[in-house]
Amino acid sequence: MLFIGFVPQMMADVNTKPDENDWMQTNGPYGGSIYMLYATPEGVLFAGTGGAGIFRSMDLGDSWTPVNTGLRDEPGAGLSASAFAQKRNMLYAGTTDGLYASIDEGDRWHHVPTLSKYVSVSGIVTIGARVYIGTLGDGVWYSDDGDSWMPINDGLENRLIRELSKIGTTLVAGTEDGAFRKRFSDNSWTPINAGFVPQSMDMAPINKARLESGGTPLPPYSPATIRVDAFAAMENLLYMGILMGGDDGLFRSDDEGDSWTRITSKEMTHTVEALTAFGGTLYASTYGGGVFRSEDSGDSWTTVNSGLTDWTVSALLAVSEDIVFVGTTDGGIFRTTDGGDSWTEANTGLTNTSVTELEVLGRTIYAGIGHRLVYSVNGGELWQPVQIPSLPVLYHFAALSEAGGKLYVAATKYTPGDVVGGIFQLDEARNSLIELATDGELYGIECMEIVGSTFYVGTQGRGVFRWDQDSDSWTSLGLEGHVVTALSVNGQKIYAGTQRGEIFRLDSAGKSWKLISSDMAGNFISDLKWFGPIFYATSWENGVFRSTNDGNSWTPLNDGLEDLSVMTIDADDTNTYIGTYYDGVFRWRENRKQWERIGSLHRRVDSLVIHDGSLYAGTVGGGVFRVSIGK
Repeated sequence: MLFIGFVPQMMADVNTKPDENDWMQTNGPYGGSIYMLYATPEGVLFAGTGGAGIFRSMDLGDSWTPVNTGLRDEPGAGLSASAFAQKRNMLYAGTTDGLYASIDEGDRWHHVPTLSKYVSVSGIVTIGARVYIGTLGDGVWYSDDGDSWMPINDGLENRLIRELSKIGTTLVAGTEDGAFRKRFSDNSWTPINAGFVPQSMDMAPINKARLESGGTPLPPYSPATIRVDAFAAMENLLYMGILMGGDDGLFRSDDEGDSWTRITSKEMTHTVEALTAFGGTLYASTYGGGVFRSEDSGDSWTTVNSGLTDWTVSALLAVSEDIVFVGTTDGGIFRTTDGGDSWTEANTGLTNTSVTELEVLGRTIYAGIGHRLVYSVNGGELWQPVQIPSLPVLYHFAALSEAGGKLYVAATKYTPGDVVGGIFQLDEARNSLIELATDGELYGIECMEIVGSTFYVGTQGRGVFRWDQDSDSWTSLGLEGHVVTALSVNGQKIYAGTQRGEIFRLDSAGKSWKLISSDMAGNFISDLKWFGPIFYATSWENGVFRSTNDGNSWTPLNDGLEDLSVMTIDADDTNTYIGTYYDGVFRWRENRKQWERIGSLHRRVDSLVIHDGSLYAGTVGGGVFRVSIGK
C-alpha cells in the first residue's frame, strides 16, 4: 500500500463572525485558478482569478484581499479577471465582461461602457499616453483619453487575440493563427511568422488528400498552425511561446519579429504558457512542467521547481532580481525570494477555489479541490492539506464518501506515461491517503458509491466498475460508451445517471441495465440520491425529479426554481436541499410544495454537506460557504 507524502500550506486566522441568518464565506480553502499577475509602479500587486475576481496585496504577497466593488458577476461563473495595466493614476482591469477602470488602486471599479468586450489574458498594454486593449473576437482597440475607443484591426480581421504585448513602442499581438506587429506609425498589422515550420507536422498526407479531392496543396508553412501563448520583452529581445500543429516552442527575435531563433529547452515538454523578465533574467512557465530560468537571454535554461506543488503554471510576474510570483491553475500563487531556487505558497486570503466535493468524517469537514484535498476541524475557519504526493505524480479527486466511520476517495492518478484510477482511504493518524485498489481501465472516474465493503465507480466512457475489499480485481458491470456522472445503490439494485440525461437500473442478477428514465434526456444527471423511500434525481437544465416507485416513473419538482440547472442534492431528517448553477441553495417546503431560497448566495454550488447545525456549500471560485440551519 502507498502512503502519500506531505505538502505544507499557509493559512490565516478568521477575523469576522458569521451572520447566522445568511451565508458566510469560510476562511478558504485558499488557492485556485490564477489568470494574471500584475504589479503597479508603486509595488501594489494584483491577481486576476478564474472565478473570484480581483485580489490585491499591499505587502508583497504576504496577504491578499478581494477588491471587486463595481465589478459585475458572470452568472454561474463568478468573476474572471484576465489583464491589468496602469496609465498615470488610472488602473485598468480586463474581464470577460469588458474593461474596468479604477482611480483608487482597485477600491472601486467603474465599467467602461464603450468597451464591453471580452478582454484577452494579458490583453492590456500602455505605450506613452495610449492604452491598447486586445479582445477575444473583436480585435484590438485603443484610446488616448479612456473614454473614446477606436479599433485598429487592418491585417487582424477575424482573429482571436490571445496575447498583447510590446517591445519599446512596437505593439505585438498573438492570435490563434500567428503573431502580428504594429509599429506606432503603421496603419496596419504585419505578420511576423517567418521561419516557423512545425517540426512535428508532415504536410504530405494532408496535401495528398487535398489534391485527390480537387483542392490545392497547402504551403510548407501555414499560419493557421501557429497559436501564440506568451510574449515577453527584455532589452531589444522579443520572446514568444507558440504551439505549432502539436509542436510547442519558445522563440527569440532581435529584430522585432523579422526573424526568429528557436531557444526551446529539451526539458520544456509542455506548452509555454507565460514569460516574464527582470534585469538580465528570463523566466518561462509551462502547463505541467513548472518554471524555467535563463540568465543568458535564453541560450540555456535551468528548471526551478523546488517547493512548487502545482506545475500547471499560468501566470508569471518578476518584481525584482530575486522576487518572482507564479500563478497556477489550481494551487493559487507561489513566491520565490531567491530567484526561483525555492518556492513557497503565497495564498493567505486568496479564497478562490472551486470545491467540487464535500464530506464529513466525525467532527472534520473534507473538501476536494481539483488536485488537492483539504480539511477543517473548526467549521472552515482554518483549512489544512491532506498529505498528497510530490510531483510529478498528480491526482484528480472525483468523489469523497464516508462509510463505516472511514473516508474514501475516488481519484484518477497521473504519473509520467501512466494514468490509473481507483479508491484511496484516508489514514487519519498520518493525515495521508492509502492506495486500496487501482486499475488502468478506470481513468476518468466521475462518481463513486459505497455499500458496506463494496465500491462502485462510474467512468468517462468505460461504464461502471465494482470492487470488493476482499477481492484483488475490479469487475466491469457494463454501460460501456456512457459517461456515468452519478451512481446510487438501494438494496440490491444499482442506479446510474449519464451525461446524456438517462437513468439506468441494474438488478440484483447483474446481467443487464434497464433504461428507467429518459425524461431528462439531453441534460446530464448531476446527482442521484435515496432519502428514505424517495428517489431523487437532479439534472442540468431540467431541475429536480422525484420517484416513489423505484424510478419507474418520475415527477418534476421545480416550483419555486428559476434556475433549473441543479448540481447537487442533500438532506437531513426534516429538509431536502439543492445547489444550483446560478442561484445558490434552495430548501424544499413540503407544506408549500415549492423550493425556497436560503439566504443571498448567488454562486454555482457543486457540493453540499450538513454538519453540526450548519449547511456547507462548495462553490466555483469562492471556496466554501456556510449557513446555520439549526440542530
